[in-house]
Amino acid sequence: MKKTILFIALALPCLFFRHYIFSPFSKLSHNLLSKKIPFQFPCELSTTVSILSSLSKKEIALEWLKRKNYPLVLLFFVAVTCQAQEGISEKKLMVGDKIGNIRFSKILNYSDTSINFSKLRGKAVILDFWATYCTACLKYFPKMDSLQKLYGKNLQIFLVNAYKNDTEPILIDFLEKEKKRISGFCLPLIQSEENSRDLFPIKSMPHYIWVGPDGRVKAITGPEQINSSNIERLIAGLSLSIKNKID
Repeated sequence: MKKTILFIALALPCLFFRHYIFSPFSKLSHNLLSKKIPFQFPCELSTTVSILSSLSKKEIALEWLKRKNYPLVLLFFVAVTCQAQEGISEKKLMVGDKIGNIRFSKILNYSDTSINFSKLRGKAVILDFWATYCTACLKYFPKMDSLQKLYGKNLQIFLVNAYKNDTEPILIDFLEKEKKRISGFCLPLIQSEENSRDLFPIKSMPHYIWVGPDGRVKAITGPEQINSSNIERLIAGLSLSIKNKID
């Protein structure tokens, strides 16, 4: 979605002002030719965007200063703004960061099949990242299930799948097996999604993201820190003096 918005922001000014931008003059024309980009006028929209993307920001800015080409500078600032916004929204979340209103859209074993993270505000949340092939992850599922039952509505643990090849049929089958293995198994399973992989890139599992009632990341840990004492501090909104996991 973010890439689509960026493409539209770049493409529309190109469409309307391409005769200003790509008239063959001075250094800009030389750069186009030196890059051996075939083009002719009028350009197709896709060709126009392709040509523009091959130019550096410095080249575009220089040509604007030389020509005072206002449509070109408009395009330049639109592109820079969109890229900045995209970088902000895709940044990796760290301890202390506030989780935005991300949406988990593929949930099993939960009251809803999707949820916006903002609806969890006021509740402690633990995101348990796992994969069906991760035996170390599965080892802790009984403990996580017991903690969920112990703290009830004050805590929500989500099992966030981090392996894109764990498709929905695979997870449904896995869930049925877990319900047989763990009596009254109540943990929701979230299918791997691009947004969660971008926000929470991980290199090793088990991997736990602790989110306080204020919606901020309080800790990123391994399984050793999962205990009642730390969870009660999380629920109370207190700081966690625990060792964070470094991936």
